[in-house]
Amino acid sequence: MRYITYILLSALIALWAVPSHATTNVGTAGAQFLKIGPGARVDSLGGAFGALADDVTSIYWNPAGISQLEKTSFSDTHTIWLADTRYNYLAFAVPIENVGTLGASVTFLNVPDTEITTLAKPDGTGLWYAAYDTAVSVAYARQLYEQESGVKLSVGINAKYIHQQIHRESARGIAIDVGTLYHTGWRSLRIGMSFSNFGPEMRFSGPDLESGTEEAGDTRTAEYRPFPDTTNPTRTAVLETIEFPLPSNFRLGIAYDVIDIGENLLTLALDANHPNDNSERLNIGMEYWYRKMAAIRAGYKFRLGEDRADDEEGLTLGLGIHLTLGKRLLSLDYAFADFGHLQQAHRVSLGLQF
Repeated sequence: MRYITYILLSALIALWAVPSHATTNVGTAGAQFLKIGPGARVDSLGGAFGALADDVTSIYWNPAGISQLEKTSFSDTHTIWLADTRYNYLAFAVPIENVGTLGASVTFLNVPDTEITTLAKPDGTGLWYAAYDTAVSVAYARQLYEQESGVKLSVGINAKYIHQQIHRESARGIAIDVGTLYHTGWRSLRIGMSFSNFGPEMRFSGPDLESGTEEAGDTRTAEYRPFPDTTNPTRTAVLETIEFPLPSNFRLGIAYDVIDIGENLLTLALDANHPNDNSERLNIGMEYWYRKMAAIRAGYKFRLGEDRADDEEGLTLGLGIHLTLGKRLLSLDYAFADFGHLQQAHRVSLGLQF
């Protein structure tokens, strides 16, 4: 198994070394809401969660991670996102003995209602339109084997249905995520890999893309045309929109407990990301727990390549607390993310294990 570790670490180094000019599809993918990661805890770690993956939000980050859950788990994330949008994520998972762990999640992004304008009425028509994005997924993960040395290997899959709505136009699609999580057995080193949003392209359609209707038949009297006219039926011109790919991403992460002594636990995590619609990104995170009750977190997101100077993402910070209520565990997490000129984003997550 040590050979597997060396191979994965080599892949991580190779991903770091990918040249910026290798990316040619910047800004080409749609369904961008799928790139908003859930979980205040993960966000405060800079999104470095591919190898940690030890809570129910792993359904999104690395579906293999929910195999680590020992209790039924629930999580609700509310995010005050950019441009006054609201992002919500609900996730649920339950471990079943001798079967594996089953999970489900719902993602919802809501855009504030916007007034409709036209060329004739550029200041507004008095009519409004709404836009929102949703995704519903089901996940399954299972631990394939475990050795006395601490070596463990888990796999997981997450299938999702995607829906986007802008006024009366909509797009629908399906996608899958697959992931693996490997405990190397060397101290606390874990390695995780996942591939997200693999699926067919999507296309918008709807009634507002139709125009140019004509009345069927001929308006002249039967004196001039005794037979019904079938040469001019009702015709509708339909604007065909361009298909767009989903924002797929390959994630490779490592995690290691630097300090695990008594009441103190300090974990470092690193994720390398290779998206299909942007340059590569490296995320690092640090989490410190005291008595497994209170946590302080920090992270940073690095953009690789020539466009890194224009990247608005960077520092993330957060706090967490665990409260034991009998056999139940209640968790509350907060995250702050700096988006530079785009100001800040705030996340709050509530979790429950029972």
